[in-house]
Amino acid sequence: MGLAKSIRVAPPSLEPNNQDVFIWALYILGGSDRDIDVEDVYLRSFDLAPARLGWRTRPDIPDYKKTAKALQSIEASTHVGLVHRTSAYTRRLTAEGVRWVEQYVDILERNYAGGTVVRAAATNSHERRRKAIRASAQFRSWKRGEALDIVELSDAFECNAGSPASVWRSRIEEARRVCDVTQDTELAEFVEGADELLAVKIGGYR
Repeated sequence: MGLAKSIRVAPPSLEPNNQDVFIWALYILGGSDRDIDVEDVYLRSFDLAPARLGWRTRPDIPDYKKTAKALQSIEASTHVGLVHRTSAYTRRLTAEGVRWVEQYVDILERNYAGGTVVRAAATNSHERRRKAIRASAQFRSWKRGEALDIVELSDAFECNAGSPASVWRSRIEEARRVCDVTQDTELAEFVEGADELLAVKIGGYR
């Protein structure tokens, strides 16, 4: 299995739109690797596309309702699977969301001038996390062909077997990001196997 899942979301519009700019703003703010407050994303989106996201009579003032509506659309229909809701007030990109941005970065940079960023590279934290998961008892038993177990998975992903679905989803997304950045295809297979098990074992996981 390769690192990337197939990207199901359509490419960005060739013209600016409110949903694409939210995703791009989240990426620019560091949402590939950490939680970002939605209000910060709203303001950065306005900076990138003020003509679209300002008041009708005062285009110099951001209209947060427009960006909030864009986020609702992203999560319900247009960009499903690209943004992870880590709390009521924070979001981060899923691994698939990061791949979507980086596949279409030329379009996004052209549409939203001033939003150029350097693509993320592997960091010590990514490498440490990769090594920690690979050193876990669950990863070693999986390599021997043994079935995955949710209790052992909780040790590998540093949570509890009874953790809420939201915690498990965050751990899986973090691990997917580690796999993408470090290009560890074997670990990616392990993570996808864990994801499938959790979908069966944890209510509300998907």
